[in-house]
Amino acid sequence: MKNPKVKLLFLLFTSAVILAVGPAWANTVKVGVVGPRTGGAAATGQAFDEGIKLAINYINNKGGVLGKKLEVVFEDTAGAPDKAASGFERLVTRDKVVMVVGESHSSAALAEIEVANRMKVPFIVAEAWADPITAKNYEYVFRAGPSNSGVVNETIAKWVAHAGFKKAYIVAENSDWGLGIAELTEKALIALGVKYEKLTTERKSQDHYTELTKIKEFAPEVILAYVYGDGLHFFVAQAGELKVSPRAVILDGAGPPSLWPDFWKNVGEYGNLETFVSSMHEKVELTPLAAEFRTMYEKEFGKSPTDYKSRSIFDAILIAADAVKRAGCTDADSLVKALKKTELEGTRGIIKFGTTPGGPEYHQWMPPMLIIQWQDRNQVVIYPPKAATGTLKR
Repeated sequence: MKNPKVKLLFLLFTSAVILAVGPAWANTVKVGVVGPRTGGAAATGQAFDEGIKLAINYINNKGGVLGKKLEVVFEDTAGAPDKAASGFERLVTRDKVVMVVGESHSSAALAEIEVANRMKVPFIVAEAWADPITAKNYEYVFRAGPSNSGVVNETIAKWVAHAGFKKAYIVAENSDWGLGIAELTEKALIALGVKYEKLTTERKSQDHYTELTKIKEFAPEVILAYVYGDGLHFFVAQAGELKVSPRAVILDGAGPPSLWPDFWKNVGEYGNLETFVSSMHEKVELTPLAAEFRTMYEKEFGKSPTDYKSRSIFDAILIAADAVKRAGCTDADSLVKALKKTELEGTRGIIKFGTTPGGPEYHQWMPPMLIIQWQDRNQVVIYPPKAATGTLKR
């Protein structure tokens, strides 16, 4: 383009197009998602991806957000705190997201909330349970998912009492989530007058035979297993081999590992009568949106949902979009004010955040949880009684 006049006209035309159309990101509202696509909990990343796809379609088919399409940008944290913190920061600085949602590892979330607080970016935690995440009372941090104290006090302890267990064993992985929920469980068992023992196991251990020998000597009626990922599969299989179970009922205190596609491949017959916590069951839909979610999921993926974390991330994205709509802008402080006033139907109930400072209930919404038992490879809700589709088998 040697002719100066032609070159000038071309530059003027290009500038006009850019000004008229704007950069690509100007036509979308970006929300970041953090979670593990790699590592021992990569299955959670897959569940997140499924929930994200459904949420984007659901929101954009209804007109998007502020007249723009919702866009989601995912950062893989692999459950590592350092990777989680840097990924969160990239979402804010590089991708210009207006809010971040997600995470399932408490150690990663505890690193991420520091970045959210420092950068003043709203963060909705979906599936990291450690109490300190909200107990720090950071203004920009919310949680729309289970907390250790909520799961123990509102579900596990009540189920232990309801089932009439008198002897329990606590097995906890050495993570922020595992150690935190084990401590709360001890307090609950003491209050119930249940005799118990406990041990701590390596988070990524594949060999639990020595630990299970100790457990067998104690002869508990229930084992409260706070082990996440494939480690839970090894524990269940080895407990069955040593005949610790089904004499002792095993409760998977996390939930999703008992629903992952490779669960039965890894545990075989020893998975029968294992129990787990969940917020999802095909015959117990807590809201009309839950039934709609199941229909959308089956249509999109040609199967039934197996990991409830697809629902939790779906809810988190809906909360984010709802806050932007009600705020009428993407200013961080305006979004925080809108989040505080959230009253939204999700797939697990009506979402409202606690607003009283001082404890882990601040900016926390605790969804209802179910306890489900595998009975001949069928999921049977055994607690709470009002939602039960069957009874505990031992």
